[in-house]
Amino acid sequence: MNLREIPFKKPLKLLALLMTSLLIAGASAAVYYSLSMQPTVRVSTPVVKFVAGDDSGTANATGYSTDGTWVAFYSLKAYPNATLTYGQAINISNTVSSEKLIRLRHGTINNNTGTSNFTSIVFKLIAKNGTQVGGDFTYDNTNSDDVWTPPSAMNYCGIPGDQKWAVKVVTTAASGATAGVTASITIYLDVQE
Repeated sequence: MNLREIPFKKPLKLLALLMTSLLIAGASAAVYYSLSMQPTVRVSTPVVKFVAGDDSGTANATGYSTDGTWVAFYSLKAYPNATLTYGQAINISNTVSSEKLIRLRHGTINNNTGTSNFTSIVFKLIAKNGTQVGGDFTYDNTNSDDVWTPPSAMNYCGIPGDQKWAVKVVTTAASGATAGVTASITIYLDVQE
């Protein structure tokens, strides 16, 4: 007897293939399962926040929010061939008794035309005892080539409980800088809770 002449061989092969596929799909589905989470998120008061410093008025830091989670300086200046220092452009306050780790981290910088008018814009964290912590956080344009070199994130520094630290800002403009040229910077204050 010649098996090639049996008329239902193709349907039999198709049925075998279909059964094998169902078996594989059934075995694969048996190893998957789901877990569920039901988080509750609560709005809280920040424990580390921005508060006014001695130079906040001069820096026009009127943009800081009442909850202290952001600040905008509307009048920081840089003078041609001079260094201008804001000793307390804004303060950072740790409102709880335990130490918190903080650092400055680069967000963005707007490279407006004429960036070569600036030499550098430096942000420093100054501890309550007057010493600088965390090193300089410097936006550098020393090549005067309209290209800013943004800083790397600072290492985390421990701000003790119930203390205020100052953010000191030092601006330097190039000799012959053009009045009215601006640079817009976004910096993040990271807090580890």
